[in-house]
Amino acid sequence: MKNGLRSSAHTVGESNLHLQFTPAYRRDIFYNKLVKELTIAYIVERAQQLKVFISAIDCGPDHIHLFVENWKNWSIKGLACELKKYSSRNMRKGHKFMFEDKLWGNKFWSAGYFHRTVGVVTKETVKKYVKESQKKHWNNKEVGTQKTIINYAS
Repeated sequence: MKNGLRSSAHTVGESNLHLQFTPAYRRDIFYNKLVKELTIAYIVERAQQLKVFISAIDCGPDHIHLFVENWKNWSIKGLACELKKYSSRNMRKGHKFMFEDKLWGNKFWSAGYFHRTVGVVTKETVKKYVKESQKKHWNNKEVGTQKTIINYAS
């Protein structure tokens, strides 16, 4: 890792993701400290199996936040489903007695989730890069002012 960037055979980059999962029926099951710790442990365990790094994870009473790095080999949906499925299966299989008064049936997580990709680059930074970086390619050319896609209509 150089300058916070990860590299593989043909790529260098950064991919960070914020995920939030909510228990079924938005129940406050994470008041139980053991439920909270076991759920976190199962999510982290599955992430390690998937070669995904969770750099931060914490719970509110009725939701859990994850900050995930190095998820580039996964779609957001695929990663969320893997983490939720694994933690749900293990929590229901071995620890259901801890939360069966709040959750019933085969449910642990609600169907949905929140996601947002996170980076250090703003939209304006990307626009500036697209506008400015191409000038060096046109400096020695006998062509008029180069227009970029961003200001093409002007």
